[in-house]
Amino acid sequence: MNQTERDSLTDNLISHLRKKPGQYFAWEKLASKLQVERSEIDAALALAADWEYKLRVNRTKGVKFVAAPDLLTSTEILHGLKTRRLGRIVHAYRSVKSTNDLAARLAEDGAPEGVIVTAEEQTKGRGRLGRNWYSPPKTGIYLSIILRPTFPPEDAPGLSVMTAVALADTLIKWRPGLVQIKWPNDIWINGRKTAGILTELSAERNGIHHVIVGVGINVNHRAGDFPEDLRATATSLRRELRRKVDRVALLRLFLANFEKEYTAYLKYRLRKSLARVREYSALLGRAVTLQSGQLRRTGVVKDIDRNGALILQTVTGLETITAGEVTVVKPRG
Repeated sequence: MNQTERDSLTDNLISHLRKKPGQYFAWEKLASKLQVERSEIDAALALAADWEYKLRVNRTKGVKFVAAPDLLTSTEILHGLKTRRLGRIVHAYRSVKSTNDLAARLAEDGAPEGVIVTAEEQTKGRGRLGRNWYSPPKTGIYLSIILRPTFPPEDAPGLSVMTAVALADTLIKWRPGLVQIKWPNDIWINGRKTAGILTELSAERNGIHHVIVGVGINVNHRAGDFPEDLRATATSLRRELRRKVDRVALLRLFLANFEKEYTAYLKYRLRKSLARVREYSALLGRAVTLQSGQLRRTGVVKDIDRNGALILQTVTGLETITAGEVTVVKPRG
């Protein structure tokens, strides 16, 4: 049995055992169900232990499922995933430089829409404007999604705002009333950054080759897990709740919300979600400074339009802003 076959058998074994957690499955019935020899089951059990699954093995009673690991593996993500296309193919890694880079390579090699790449750790995770995304192991969700939309390239920028809505709809389950979108692609909880989005487009004038939507979520980081320069501005669900959160369950919920929003976006763009974009906005009505390249503007955010652009009231009138770095102007005193 080669490694691929052993991986597949282990997946099947775990899936079968977890149908009735806490109940022993007899050796003979397992061998018959999986159509393998006892020695092959032993090899699969050893691999399951390597994957950090907790199984109880009894020489006479058989095997029972005890607990799944807190790992973003394809087996765990797919178990109970309520999507039709998104995330049905998972490339899961322990450590990578960047999930977006890996997803882009897969897309260039022909990977279909809906393929996702996850990692327990990124050593060179990327945020917007060339910044690093802090990605320590076994604490966050580091995810990239391959999309192949057929709409024109000028409609692609709204995907970041669409993703932000899907993220906000997910995180609000854990922190009702405290989740906000900081345009265009950050999620705040209690005024501190909890998640970020990096959307990268490969296109020509007449069409899109693919879009990679990268998402980073601070889930189980403790205060001491953040570098000193981030502790005042970043937070995580664990810091907010003072308890650990099931990362796999959170990821599955986000993928379901993302698929729903993306399906609507393909037909309506942001029109169906615009009310929620405005409701979640951390910037509406606030004075901000916006830096776009060498151009710096100051004004009050009046609206977010159906294309996901920021409508800024400046001294010279209303301006439509499609990209830039926003800083909230704090009142004096």
